[in-house]
Amino acid sequence: MEKIDQVLSGCRSVAILGHVHPDGDCVGSCLGLYNYIQKRYPAMETDIYLEPFQKEFAFLKGADQVHYGFETEKVYELCIVCDASDRKRLGGGAEILDRAGRTISIDHHKTNTGFAGLTLMQADISSTCELLYELMEEDQVDREIAACLYTGMIHDTGVFKYQSATARTMEIAGKLMATGIPFTDIIDRTFYQKNYRQSKAMGQALLNSSLYAQGKLICSVLTAKELAGFQATSMDMEGIVEQLRLVEDVEVSAFLYEMEPETFKASMRSREYVDVSEIAAAFGGGGHARAAGCTLHGSREEVMCRLLNRLEKECLRDGTK
Repeated sequence: MEKIDQVLSGCRSVAILGHVHPDGDCVGSCLGLYNYIQKRYPAMETDIYLEPFQKEFAFLKGADQVHYGFETEKVYELCIVCDASDRKRLGGGAEILDRAGRTISIDHHKTNTGFAGLTLMQADISSTCELLYELMEEDQVDREIAACLYTGMIHDTGVFKYQSATARTMEIAGKLMATGIPFTDIIDRTFYQKNYRQSKAMGQALLNSSLYAQGKLICSVLTAKELAGFQATSMDMEGIVEQLRLVEDVEVSAFLYEMEPETFKASMRSREYVDVSEIAAAFGGGGHARAAGCTLHGSREEVMCRLLNRLEKECLRDGTK
């Protein structure tokens, strides 16, 4: 697999893109790569384009340089996409990708469609941030780059508790910690700490939840009206599906929220044997075996019925398939 420095060789301009509704791994990988390029190749024109993300990530170096929109006519020699499995996941950034001379995808989703000219993908790795570390020159990963990569790793591993976390994941985390990053503060600030809107949305989601499939499946929905009552946005939905998954005896948790009338974002998590990425893919989404998502269209009752029909069948298996 090519290293980042090989990819960047001779390049004069590069755009960095991430997926829509950027999460910790997306933000961390994009900013980690941006800071690496700024350090190694200061003369290279480097721009990063993302949709607005949680303010909890604003402390990361380079966050104030992000273009929160895609209205540009620039043509870049190279476009690097981090943590996105297909072109549709780029939203408005797809046009920047299409105009670029060369395109590269750095990703860890097994559902990656190979949409870029070169795909640097490893599906058995915890996060795009972990993969990026492997692609960088280790002695060039300073404290600021390390903070970005560590942030992405803790978010895609649930602070190292998911099955995707390996001995190598922990080894890399230790090396990032050795740079002097405030790792405890990063975990508290970006993973556990919630604002009042998030806390109210979490509480309502728990109240709205119901158990299915003999208690192996839990599902909850928040409507646009409920979100408006909390003055909450999509950026306040982080952590809800994971909290639902912690309910005793639950194999799969599903959380849906209404982004606009009759358009619902669905997130799913599983504990042991249900591959939620297959279910997400059936609805045009994607992700990992234990964490995936998709977008569903229809009324609350319609989308719930379609999703629950698929999830209940999988949850009622004995897990030996």
